[in-house]
Amino acid sequence: MLSLLGLNIAVSGSLIWASRVYFDSDSDDFLRYYDTYECLIKGHFDALFTYGGGFEIGLPLFYVLLDCVWGALRPSEILFFTILFPSVLVFVWVVRYMGDWRAQDRALCLFFVFLFFNFYAPSQWSRQSFACAFILFALKEEKFFWKYLFVVCASLFHLTSIPIFFILESLKKYPKITLAFVVLGSLSFVFAFEFILMAYKVGFIPHLGILNKLNYYTLYQERGIFMDLDFSFLFLLFCMGVLFCFPTPKDFIKREQTYFFLVFVWLYVVFLPFSYASNRLTLVFNSFLLGYMFFVAIRNFSIVAYGVGFLILLAKFAYYFFSPYSGLWYSYPLMGKFLYYFDLH
Repeated sequence: MLSLLGLNIAVSGSLIWASRVYFDSDSDDFLRYYDTYECLIKGHFDALFTYGGGFEIGLPLFYVLLDCVWGALRPSEILFFTILFPSVLVFVWVVRYMGDWRAQDRALCLFFVFLFFNFYAPSQWSRQSFACAFILFALKEEKFFWKYLFVVCASLFHLTSIPIFFILESLKKYPKITLAFVVLGSLSFVFAFEFILMAYKVGFIPHLGILNKLNYYTLYQERGIFMDLDFSFLFLLFCMGVLFCFPTPKDFIKREQTYFFLVFVWLYVVFLPFSYASNRLTLVFNSFLLGYMFFVAIRNFSIVAYGVGFLILLAKFAYYFFSPYSGLWYSYPLMGKFLYYFDLH
C-alpha cells in the first residue's frame, strides 16, 4: 500500500510540474537540454559529449533511451520523464533503506520527503538532480561495489558528485573533522574568490567550470546577498535547528543528520553573496534530503509532525493551484485557464 502511494505521489508530482512554463527566458536550462535532445533524435550523436568536457553523458543517454522507447516527444513530455526518473529514485531510496523502520515511521518519512521534494529541480537542473538521486543511494549503501557504482552513475550526470559524495561520506565517519574542514575551506574560498578569479582570467589557473559559473553569478546577476534570501525557507531552517537541539538518547540517525544539517546551513549561508549559487551548491540538501532531515528532526514529536505537515501541505496546494507565480499548468491550457482565473468571490 505504501509503495503504491509513494509511486502515485512521484507520478502525480511529475505530471504537475511537467506543465510548467518553459522556453520563457534564457535562464531556463531546459532550453539547452531540449537542444541536446533534438540533436540526438536527429542522429547527431556528438551531442552525447556536450556536458562536463564529454564525461557527463548520463542525461544525453537518458534522452537516447527516451527516444528508443517513446519516439519523438514534445517538450512537456520530456519534462515529465525527466522529473519522473529522479522522483521514482527518491521513492525507491526511502522504501529500500528505511525498510527496517516501523510502518508508521516509513509512511511519515515518505510523506515529508515528498512534501519537501523539489519537483521543479529536475526540470531545470536536470543533470545535477539525477546525480543527487544517485548520491542518496551511494550514501546509504553499505556494499562497496554498489556504493561506488552509484557514485559512478552520479558522476556521469555531474562531475561535482565525486567531491560531494566524499565530503558527505566523510561526514558520516568523521563528523567534527569534516565539519571543520568544510567551514574553513568554504570561508577561505569565498574570501579568496576575487584573487582566484583574477588568476583564472589571466591564465594562471586552468579552466574550471565552477569558476565560470560563480563568475556568472557575480557579474551577471547583480551580486548581492539579499537576492537569494527566502525568509520562509530561512524560518524553516531555524525551526529545524531548534528541533535538532533536542537530542534523543540513542538516536544515532538524528545525531548523524545534525552534522548534515549544520553543513547544509553553513554552505547555504556562506555562499549567499554569490546570488543564487547557494541553492545550486546545496541542491542535494535543499531539494532531496530536506524532507528526510526534517522528518528525523521532528519524528519524536508526533503530534507536532502531523500538524506541521498538514499545514505545509495546504500551503503547497494553494500555491500549486491558485498562484500564477508557480508557472504551472502552462501545458494544460484548459485546467490552466480555470486555475489562473478562477474567482473565489
